[in-house]
Amino acid sequence: MNDLKLIALLTAGTLSITACKKDSATPPATPSTPTTGTVKINLGYHWGVPEFVLGTTYTDGAGHAVQFSALKFFLSETHLESGGNVIADFHDSFILADAAEEASHTVGTAAPGSFDHVEIVIGLDSETNHADPTLAGAPLNDPSMHWSWNPAAGYKFLVLEGRVDDDGDGVVDAADPEFVYHCATDDALRTLSAAHEGTITAGGTISMHVHVRVNELVNGVDMLATPMGMGYEPVNIQLMDNLVNAMEVE
Repeated sequence: MNDLKLIALLTAGTLSITACKKDSATPPATPSTPTTGTVKINLGYHWGVPEFVLGTTYTDGAGHAVQFSALKFFLSETHLESGGNVIADFHDSFILADAAEEASHTVGTAAPGSFDHVEIVIGLDSETNHADPTLAGAPLNDPSMHWSWNPAAGYKFLVLEGRVDDDGDGVVDAADPEFVYHCATDDALRTLSAAHEGTITAGGTISMHVHVRVNELVNGVDMLATPMGMGYEPVNIQLMDNLVNAMEVE
């Protein structure tokens, strides 16, 4: 009898443990169905058709040989429209475009739909422009893009720097003078508005390619005669106007 009782107890314990294991098992998760798609902007830099490369010798708007060491600018407030109606508004999405690299930037996610027009702000809205950069996240925390010595001016919307040949020999070297253009203040804000068709699909990614023609950016700018422009001087106004025309959405 003792042996039979022991066997019965062991059998009951085994069944109890097995039952507990089955009861505690987590059912497999059901995959969620995507409800939004991802929107990206790919930036490419060109001198006309060929690729633009920092440090290469080009010519400014007056025919002087120049080399660029920096080209950066802010993009923000991307809107996608269909028939004049906004279908996607990326208010808090900021891009720091840098000609040192051709990069793909995620703008955000949006509900599925088709669009036929895109608007992209070049620069930053006034509230963002005058916010504390030390409290900002990337890319707004880049110290090279803010007037730390003049906080009231806010961010630099466009930075263009390099050297220009001053003796007419067509060679740019360390002995040639620098040019420095830092375009800033709320008035420097511009908007790129372009017809462009695309479709956002649930779970998918759509990429808009923005070509920046640097030769168009410097069109009409004499970097030897006017080697510096800070804030919103006439040369800064010209550069910001040129930048709108230099950008093509594809």
